[in-house]
Amino acid sequence: MRDRNLLYLFLGLNVALAAAFVAYLFVSSNGAPKVLSTSFVPAGKTNQIQRVSLTNQAKSAFTNSALVVAQTNSPGTSALAAATNTPVAEPVFTQKKFGWKDIEGPEYLTYISSLRAVGCPEEKVQNIIISDINELFQQKKLKIALEHDQPWWKSQSEFLMANVMQQRGQALEEERQALFEKLLGSEAAEKQRPESLLWNSVQLTGPVLGKLPPQLHNQVQEICGDSIQRYQSYYWERANQGQAINNVEMANLREHTRTELRKVLNPIEVEEFVLRYSHNAHQLREELRGIDPTPEEFRKVFRATDPLDHQMQLEFGGVEAMSEKQRERHLKDREMAIRDTLGPERYPAYLLTKDPLFRQAQMTAMQYGAPKAIMPIYQMAKTSETKRQKILQDANLTPQQKNEALSLLNIEHAQSVQRIVNQAAIDRAIPGAK
Repeated sequence: MRDRNLLYLFLGLNVALAAAFVAYLFVSSNGAPKVLSTSFVPAGKTNQIQRVSLTNQAKSAFTNSALVVAQTNSPGTSALAAATNTPVAEPVFTQKKFGWKDIEGPEYLTYISSLRAVGCPEEKVQNIIISDINELFQQKKLKIALEHDQPWWKSQSEFLMANVMQQRGQALEEERQALFEKLLGSEAAEKQRPESLLWNSVQLTGPVLGKLPPQLHNQVQEICGDSIQRYQSYYWERANQGQAINNVEMANLREHTRTELRKVLNPIEVEEFVLRYSHNAHQLREELRGIDPTPEEFRKVFRATDPLDHQMQLEFGGVEAMSEKQRERHLKDREMAIRDTLGPERYPAYLLTKDPLFRQAQMTAMQYGAPKAIMPIYQMAKTSETKRQKILQDANLTPQQKNEALSLLNIEHAQSVQRIVNQAAIDRAIPGAK
């Protein structure tokens, strides 16, 4: 009797288990999520997302492939889809790499929407967008700085002094903010608004200074603005006191500016700045005007002379304040530095520029737009000067006769200059003409 009861019990348990299994199969077949087919490219053909601005967390989530969706979505797509029960576009893999160079193209919106679609945190998405926009406009700023770079190795009179960088910089800032609003929306763009670039003190052109990041760019502008303010305050203070400018104090003001620049710029950037914008660079451009130096020549001569000149200015203000022996030693050291820098071929030309007659011939030729006429005018001027001295020293001539002879000599000189520049114009218009 007992065995029979146990048998019935086991049979009942088996029936119950079978019924439960059937019920499970029924529920599973009706409640399981459907498997969606996708168009995944084989793993060997996926790309890595190359983006500097991603944090380690974002990199680990997206480093294996760049995702885009089949249709373009705006930044608010995910939220809008949730509110309207519209299914979000499904991400697919692509072989295209995305970076700051693509940010102005239509596919970048698709790329950003894809990041949101696969669950990338909104903060990380915004960081990617901000980093790409800033890199794009840093490259645009550099391009403008190169396009408007000035011939810093030439005399100031040959510079294009109009500060076009301020206008171009303003337009660039407006363009950047518009792109922020397009990709982030007005509210988020306002929160992420970057510090505006300053262009009010110095242009900062060229491949070195034009590459300064925005924060450093603005620091240099502020340092220069403060420097200008100090110069102006000092000038008016001395003027109101009826006192002349003290050259040593002016040199100390310039040294203060250099010290401030050294705090924020590396040595290469500091050299580039003083090479273009310093007082000594301006003086050297005037001094080397006659030999028309190359950029590399000017840089080398500046490196050789600026330490000597700057130290002398800090101690004495100028060579006129030095004793005869000190002045002689300073000028000798400076001359040797220039000679060693220019070499035996270019140094004689530099010496020639110190001749007042040569400088006058140079100015005359430039006024006529005939730079190749400098040497003929110079040779003719030397001949005229010899005749002038002979007339002045002739004891047989009365003062009136000397004046008449000098007047005739001046007329002859002017006619000779005109013939030389006319011939230079003919040679320029007809190469090989005699």
